[in-house]
Amino acid sequence: MDISEVLDIIGKAKTARDHQVEVGPSEIGGCRRKVWHRLQRTPASNETLGLAAWMGTAIHKAIERAFDVADPFSERYLREVEVTSAGLMGHVDLYDMEARTVTDWKTTTKKNLRYFPSQQQRTQLHLYGYLLSQNGYPVETVQLIAIVRDGNETDVKQHSEPYEVGIALDGIAWLADVQAAPQPPEPEKRVSFCRDYCEFWSLTNADGCRGMP
Repeated sequence: MDISEVLDIIGKAKTARDHQVEVGPSEIGGCRRKVWHRLQRTPASNETLGLAAWMGTAIHKAIERAFDVADPFSERYLREVEVTSAGLMGHVDLYDMEARTVTDWKTTTKKNLRYFPSQQQRTQLHLYGYLLSQNGYPVETVQLIAIVRDGNETDVKQHSEPYEVGIALDGIAWLADVQAAPQPPEPEKRVSFCRDYCEFWSLTNADGCRGMP
């Protein structure tokens, strides 16, 4: 077995989130053009890099198993909660029923901690709070926990804030605006990023995106 076979096996390991066709909370507030293509069901034109995402999924699964041990009967913590409201579906990493708190794990690098938390991440978090509250789960606090792939326990960062329905509604309005656009919005990411991480990047496909120069 050579490295290409190993990477092929890793690349084929998909989760429920990977198979989700609908635009989810994690995409709202990101690149409008990419979300527009997702909404239009534009065929993918680019093979993207996925190892960092795979590592993030593996870390999420390990944390989920740790909470399975700590709370085997889900008496306090709900893990990987799938919630839907008004056509928007999300998978919440952790909901603390006692503290009424939503937690989302983010995997990153030491270098990228300076961007934590981004506005897109905050919007995602409040959307999870909104979806939970619409399904009968009271939410008071939302928090992000960043776990670095190239660090240790001392590098873990936490961001916590009160749940605000207004932030979630702004995110829903953002998605509606993108959905209503008759033409694809202008690119918002540079070519160097799109080439590696956007499935719609293309220099030749008329339906694709060339990214920002």
